[in-house]
Amino acid sequence: MIRRLALALILVAGTARGQPLDLDAIGRQPGTEIIRQGDNVEIRRGGVTIIVDKNGGELSVDGSRPAVLCIWGLAVETQIAADLCYPNEYAQLSKMLSDYVDAANDFIVANSLRPVSKAELEKTMAQRRAKVAAQVEKYGVPSAQRSFCQSQGQLLSVWNKELEKFRQELWQGLAVPRPPAMNPCL
Repeated sequence: MIRRLALALILVAGTARGQPLDLDAIGRQPGTEIIRQGDNVEIRRGGVTIIVDKNGGELSVDGSRPAVLCIWGLAVETQIAADLCYPNEYAQLSKMLSDYVDAANDFIVANSLRPVSKAELEKTMAQRRAKVAAQVEKYGVPSAQRSFCQSQGQLLSVWNKELEKFRQELWQGLAVPRPPAMNPCL
C-alpha cells in the first residue's frame, strides 16, 4: 500500500515539480521565512518546513499537524478500496472521504508553492482508480479476497466504526492554511 501511495503522490508532486520556485514571490507571502544554507533553501510557513536542494529535490515536513498530502493520498486509496472492493458496504465512509478529498484538493490548489490545478489532482485520482479497478477485475475471486482489498479491509472497518472521529480529524487538518506537505505520514 505504501508503494502505491508513494507512486500516486509522485504523480501529484510531479505535476508542478518541473517549475522552479519563485522564492521572491513566496518570501513576500505573510508568515513566510526563507533561509538559504549553502546549496539548499529552506522555506518555512504555517508550521511547515520545505527543504529544496540544488537539484530541485524537495522534502516537506509539517510540524504542526498531520501532513495534508499524506492524508490526501490515504483518503484517495481508502475511498477507492471502499468503492471497488466493498461496493455499498461503506457508503457513508466513501461519501465522507469523497467530500474530504474534494476539500483537500481545494486546499492543495490554494496552498501549494508551485501551481497545481484541481483538474490535475482529479486526473491523478482517476488514473489511480482505473489502475486499481483493472487489478481488482483481473482476478476471478470475490473482490474482498483480492490482495489489495484484503490490505484495505481492516482500515475500512476501523474508519467506518469511528466515522465522526475521523471526519473531525480530517477537516481539522485543513483548518490552517499552509503548504501541503508529505511528512510525517501519520
